[in-house]
Amino acid sequence: MARANRDIPKPSANPTYWEQTRWPLQSLLFLLPLLVIYELGAWWLAPAHGTRLPPIFAERLMSDFFHVLGVSGYYLPGILVTVVLLVWHVVRRDPWKTAPKTLGLMWVESVFLAIPLIILMATIFRQPINPPDAEQLAMLAASPNSDALASISSWPEGVVFSIGAGIYEELLFRLIAISLIHMVLSDLLALPEPASSLSAVILSAVLFAVYHFDVMNPLDWTAHDWYRFGFYMFAGLYFSGVFVLRGFGIVAGTHAMYDIIVVTQHFITHEPSA
Repeated sequence: MARANRDIPKPSANPTYWEQTRWPLQSLLFLLPLLVIYELGAWWLAPAHGTRLPPIFAERLMSDFFHVLGVSGYYLPGILVTVVLLVWHVVRRDPWKTAPKTLGLMWVESVFLAIPLIILMATIFRQPINPPDAEQLAMLAASPNSDALASISSWPEGVVFSIGAGIYEELLFRLIAISLIHMVLSDLLALPEPASSLSAVILSAVLFAVYHFDVMNPLDWTAHDWYRFGFYMFAGLYFSGVFVLRGFGIVAGTHAMYDIIVVTQHFITHEPSA
């Protein structure tokens, strides 16, 4: 985080898998295929009235930010991911080398780390909660009533949105939000460690949970909404832990794989919408 980044340890001469997966360059190489699939899929699966699928809400927020700066373009969020990871790699002074075997193991780890959230979701949303079909898809990390979620009508579309959510929501709520909140608490407010780091993780998880609601007033939430908030809050804390301990590539992959598993389960057990 902000203060810790000033004292970056020298890279090991013989880095282990656990060290390599935390290199920003390794994360970028791991995520590049997903970025390509997302961008090509959004274009290929575009509805008849548009040029691409509606963007993930987090991606749209970043596009709106660029628009305020006077810059626009479909691919700016993807370019931002690439630039941020490359700059981060330079700042960390990690080795400029790749480990192909590590990339394969990162996929395995991402699937493995998605399993606890799958179990938690099945536990929280079992009977008598029994969410309706639309809310099963709301497990996707996208605003539940957003244009993106409402437009999902096939498994390929669900996979594309899952990938986008994994990359862009982790960029927004883990890499950017945790770093910025920590910088404010640690550097500006002089909050000591570990309080500043813990607070940054908790606040980013709260933002992540609230992000999934169109109705922002908790007084208007139903019992089911509170179950959902609890799930997203836990998911935010879980993803934050994965980010801090395992790096950006693994947490984005874990998030994407979780969403893909949920979408796949939905389209196996439910008829696609017409």
